[in-house]
Parts: sequence; C-alpha cells; structure tokens
Amino acid sequence: MKYIFILLGTITTIGIIGMCGCGGSCAAKAIHTNTQQVMLHTQDDIKTVTFKITGMSCAGCSNHIHSELAKTSGIISDVIQYPGNTCIIKYDASKISEKAIIAVIDKAGYKAVVMKDKSKTNTADN
Repeated sequence: MKYIFILLGTITTIGIIGMCGCGGSCAAKAIHTNTQQVMLHTQDDIKTVTFKITGMSCAGCSNHIHSELAKTSGIISDVIQYPGNTCIIKYDASKISEKAIIAVIDKAGYKAVVMKDKSKTNTADN
C-alpha cells in the first residue's frame, strides 16, 4: 500500500510540474552559451542587448524563448529572466541584427522591446 501512495504521489508531482499555459516545460533552462561560437568572433562584432519581454507567464515560457534563440545563427548567449521578464542577449552583429532577434522572439509568441541603458542616458544628460 505504501508503494502505491509513493507511485501516485510521483505521478501527480510530475503531472503538476509539467503543466503550464505556454505549452512548454516549466523546468526552464534559460541560460544558453555556445563557447565555440564565442571564440570565432572578433570583439568588434560582439554586441549585448537587453530586451523587455511581454507575454511570459511561467518559467516554461522563458525556456521556449531560449530554445528558439539557441537555434538562431549569430546568438552567442542568452539569459532570460522570469520573473522579471527581461532577456539579455550577446550576439554577433555581423550575423544577426536586433530587429532579427525581435522577430525570433515574436515568432515564438512573445513581444520584445529593446531596453535603453539608463546609465548612458543619465551621463548624457549631465
């Protein structure tokens, strides 16, 4: 009888963890780095951009965005923060543009907007 309860508890836990509104797995692996790609780029080509992402409702959503970015040529690394709804992407500007990155995120079903760097804005005002 004890084994039946353990089995049912395990199945229930797996079922609850795997359910989310985005259709993905909530066990998100939201950090992607391709070190081989990093070594092939010159420093001038590598850019970093931060996006505000809307439409994410769970960690599975961030995993879904990550998997789409991982398939995209020119993306070196991505850190998707849920909660927080931000995405920091390091990319090769000679292979992909910010507009193309936004298109990848849009195609995945989310909206991305480039966040302005406040430190640069504040120093420009002084």
